[in-house]
Amino acid sequence: MANIQKVARANGGCAYEVRWRDHGKDRQITCKTEPQALREKVRIEDLLAEGRSTAHRTAKKTVKEVFEACMAAGEGHLKPRTIEGQRSVYNNHIGPELGRRRITSLSATDVEKWVAERSKKLGHGSVRNAYVVLNKLCKYAIRHDWLVVNPCTGVALPQDHDAVEDKRQFLTPAQVEALANALGERREHYALIVRMAAYTGLRSGELAGLRIRDVNLFRNTVEVRRTVRRKKGGGWVAASPKSKRSVREVPLLPRLAAELRVYLETHPNRTNPDANLWPGSRKKFQSSEIDWNIPFDINNLIKSHFRKTVRAGVADAGISTATRWHDLRHTYASIMAAAPGITVYDVSKWMGHSSINTTEKVYVHLFRTDYTDKMASVGAFLDGAGAALSREASVTQLFGGVGGS
Repeated sequence: MANIQKVARANGGCAYEVRWRDHGKDRQITCKTEPQALREKVRIEDLLAEGRSTAHRTAKKTVKEVFEACMAAGEGHLKPRTIEGQRSVYNNHIGPELGRRRITSLSATDVEKWVAERSKKLGHGSVRNAYVVLNKLCKYAIRHDWLVVNPCTGVALPQDHDAVEDKRQFLTPAQVEALANALGERREHYALIVRMAAYTGLRSGELAGLRIRDVNLFRNTVEVRRTVRRKKGGGWVAASPKSKRSVREVPLLPRLAAELRVYLETHPNRTNPDANLWPGSRKKFQSSEIDWNIPFDINNLIKSHFRKTVRAGVADAGISTATRWHDLRHTYASIMAAAPGITVYDVSKWMGHSSINTTEKVYVHLFRTDYTDKMASVGAFLDGAGAALSREASVTQLFGGVGGS
């Protein structure tokens, strides 16, 4: 049981201490008013009656402190990019308003108001990302007995009304070739990079991270072993791919393998297996020139060349001006789904999805199953069953009178 004791303050006022024992430990909290102390006493006694820990009632962790502890715990298994992203979300959308508050003071109402305020300023995706980080740190607090009830649970997020519209673009092989040729006029090797994206489904960072050793022309495969990205402030960093299943081998189309073979024959660093597969570019005066010894910047290709080409329109190709680079990955999925003999399991493995569920959720509509043989089998069964039923009816009619007398 818990008890309340009134204590004097040095300033002449008073406060109310709630004291109790929990699993052999003396605990107490101080409340400013007697009604507040009574409410705490009831909560504590309810928890003790249920055999639950009351450690969170004495916890003084702020939202900021919980977040920092959560990030420190994630350093061993989260990628640096993930931690950077979550820190950015916290600093911009959580810390300024909630960071100094005690984690135990957050209520569902607080979170609902916070979500509503974010929704006035941010898009649906940004609000959801901020909510995910706040929900994560609340779950972490619960695991460490700093919190009992997650105030984020059940809080409704704003709906993305544009989600109904499928913004993905699926290019035809002819459109891929038209786009590749258009970009090839800017840089010859850009055409091959576009074909690689559309016919292997590699993510942009995976494509940029390819080395000479990753192209196996004996087996006609490309090996995905890393992804690269540009760090804030400049420089490049290589990391493992998005998930364990993203480390994979992707088979090459014969025509793509042949084009890569020709490309590698003229590659100045082809004898160095660790050399970049694609050249970088160095600014010189008002233009840029190819440099095989610096990293390839796929962001520059996308922003400065791909987007401009798409928006300007590719003559007679019918390519939407809304086409994004990632749509080349969607195109790969659609081509594989349309080809005979390729299953959703093959596509999931080659695209490096974390699970088959991801592939089915995003691309299941592309896999049209032919049920002709199965329906023919059902029809044959029904025909046979119908004949058997007819024979049974005839026998019943013939001998029914005898059995009935």
